[in-house]
Amino acid sequence: MPFCPNCRAEYRAGFTRCADCDVELVSALPEEAPPPYEAEHLELVMLASFSTVADAGMIKELLEANGIPTVLRGQADPLGVVSGAARTELLVDERNLERALELYEAFYGGEPSDEEDLGHQGSDIRP
Repeated sequence: MPFCPNCRAEYRAGFTRCADCDVELVSALPEEAPPPYEAEHLELVMLASFSTVADAGMIKELLEANGIPTVLRGQADPLGVVSGAARTELLVDERNLERALELYEAFYGGEPSDEEDLGHQGSDIRP
């Protein structure tokens, strides 16, 4: 039986194009990608905290390029400098923490400095 690769509709033998999508039918559908992370199922933990949004953004891009969803938390002025004693926190799902730490350490070429807090629960931040 042929299938539409776009809408995944199944057709009877003899059909070659999807009537709705106007694309050529295929003999088998590719495996569906796993569903994206759903916010209510995430257990966010802090990977690291940064004094500037730009520093956090570099690691955020690195992790997301490697398939690890991230969340930035914190406030900054228009120049990206975090105001007051607050810091920008980079959060990842707990299931991705180990891989995120490996990528972080590879990016910086070793262990994190004393200024960054790594691998702590989002609400448990060291000063």
